[in-house]
Amino acid sequence: MSAAGLPAADPGMLRLWFDIAPDAMLAADARGRIVLANAHAERMFGYAHAELEGLTLEALVPEPLRRVHRAHRRGYTAQPRRRPMGIGQELLGMRRDGQTFPVEIGLAPVRTDAGIVTLASIRDISDTRRVRQEVTRTHRDNVAASMSRLALESPDHELAIRRILELATTALGLPAAAILSSSWHGGGLHVRASTGLSGDTARRLVSILGTADLDRSTFDAEKRHVITSAMLRDGPLATAREGLVGAGFPGLAMVPLSGQHEPLGILVALADASTSFDQDRLNFLQTTATLLASAMQRSRTEEQLAHVQRLEAVGQLTGGVAHDFNNLLTVISGNLQLLEAELSDQPQALEIIDSALRAVDRGSDLTRRLLAFARRQPLQPRAVVPKPLLDELGHMLRRTLGETILIEIDCAAAIPDVYADPNELDTALINLALNARDAMPRGGRLAISARETALDDADNPWKLPPGRYVVLTIGDTGTGMAPDVLARAFEPFYTTKESGKGSGLGLSMAYGFAIQSGGSIRLDSRLGYGTHVELVLPAVDPGAVTDKAAPTAAEVQTPGHETILVVEDEADVRTIATRFLGAVGYHVLAAANAREALDQLAANPDVDLLFSDVVLGSGMDGIELAHAARRLRPEIAVLLASGYQGPGDRRREGDAAIAFELLRKPYRREQLINAIRRVLDDG
Repeated sequence: MSAAGLPAADPGMLRLWFDIAPDAMLAADARGRIVLANAHAERMFGYAHAELEGLTLEALVPEPLRRVHRAHRRGYTAQPRRRPMGIGQELLGMRRDGQTFPVEIGLAPVRTDAGIVTLASIRDISDTRRVRQEVTRTHRDNVAASMSRLALESPDHELAIRRILELATTALGLPAAAILSSSWHGGGLHVRASTGLSGDTARRLVSILGTADLDRSTFDAEKRHVITSAMLRDGPLATAREGLVGAGFPGLAMVPLSGQHEPLGILVALADASTSFDQDRLNFLQTTATLLASAMQRSRTEEQLAHVQRLEAVGQLTGGVAHDFNNLLTVISGNLQLLEAELSDQPQALEIIDSALRAVDRGSDLTRRLLAFARRQPLQPRAVVPKPLLDELGHMLRRTLGETILIEIDCAAAIPDVYADPNELDTALINLALNARDAMPRGGRLAISARETALDDADNPWKLPPGRYVVLTIGDTGTGMAPDVLARAFEPFYTTKESGKGSGLGLSMAYGFAIQSGGSIRLDSRLGYGTHVELVLPAVDPGAVTDKAAPTAAEVQTPGHETILVVEDEADVRTIATRFLGAVGYHVLAAANAREALDQLAANPDVDLLFSDVVLGSGMDGIELAHAARRLRPEIAVLLASGYQGPGDRRREGDAAIAFELLRKPYRREQLINAIRRVLDDG
């Protein structure tokens, strides 16, 4: 605008306006020098009468802002405008003593005899800003209270998490925000909830941050809990900023969502050109992150509990099935062995019988795995030295897995002994190694290591009691698992392998073995990044007494003449046992339940041995019967048999294993006769 188009004012009129104006007033020439100031301006900036005149406007601006202010002033002077400038624009002024304060200004150019001057109306808005901030903080406190109720009380965790995010975004006046979360059973980050984000921008966030390591170092070397776009200089997070600027979000703030034992994800808040992240906004984001983490931890804990309960229910079901199946296998195996004795002169028939017996053995192995998952398979734990076990496993795997898979074993000699069943431990490790092999069809690296860990309290990732443990880790560089597959990995018979290439029992058996051994197992897998399994088992207590070794089955069968009472509620199983024992010379009596057995003992004082199933239907079980028989006949020998024990019988059968020998179903004729002979000879 030309000077001719500006309003004109003489010095006397200007001074009159300045004296009656309610605000601080300054007039500055084209060079930015103050040519006139009223008393309000002198009091506001702390200068004596007429001291402001002659100063440049930059003297009233904090040092860091002077260069920018000078550039804006020159631009305005070059193109003055009729309309007021700067109304509603909040700036900082500086008093003579260096104190800064917020101001609001209005600008207008006028023409005088001395040339064009700019009039500035200045208002100290410290009180106004404090009021606005107080109102804003009160509103945000109310929002935080609502979010807190959602986090603690809402029965729908996913709805609560989405509502918390929406409330926080609205309270902060932000255009968009998202929660990037990982599943409790592992996997990379995914968008769990978002608001104001297009699908393309959400996918961009996941692609940039989806593989981020969520440990503390992700956020800041100075241990800040929030990262803003101004802090990002290099690395993937700087790339995130650049990508989001292109999507219309130049402002970025990220807050970690910290769980009890591990990070849960990231809260990402986005700002456009009209908003910024001041300290109040960042503090509120931190509060929001804390509440979100609380809701997510609650959701994760309940999901884990549901998972454990689901596995427990499956375990009870499989345990019951295994019990019935073992009884069926005992009948099938027994009758096949009886046929084998009858048809000993018919080679073709013997070949058929032998094939059927091998199928029985496979069925027995299947039930053993089911019982291991159900944690109802009796274990024989003892001290196992990790280093030779893993070294031998490494040698075996190198011979069997081929040259395309690199086997790495890392186990120091100082690692303490593991207290576990050595056969079940070996089987679990082999199954985990075979799973790793199947996940690396084109080769890769399989790393098996052991380390000691001491847990001081129950607040640990494995939820184990305090004590010393050994962590066996099996890691591969294979295909990894998708989150939905990972969530079901421990379920028996669940497999993603082709038909005939996997039973789906390897991981479930390892799970049951770990839990029953007083340890734990944890699986971490990410699609495309491989799988890591941590098998945690108790370290040997130097004062512990290991269980006695299991009796061997290779003893010589010896004909007998003693009287044996067989107690079995399944008629077909009872028949098989009586025929086996009668065939080698024993005098056999039979009973279907504990009551009949006690009557038989009272009527037949010559009974030398009681052979009873543990589970006898209603009434006394086999263990109670054995104790009752000992009270009636202290010298009587006892042998128990079982294919399963219910949840309430685990401890009691463990006690019985010390007082009475236990024969597992299904048993071969040789195993039964050897066990009977051994118990009788032991007296």
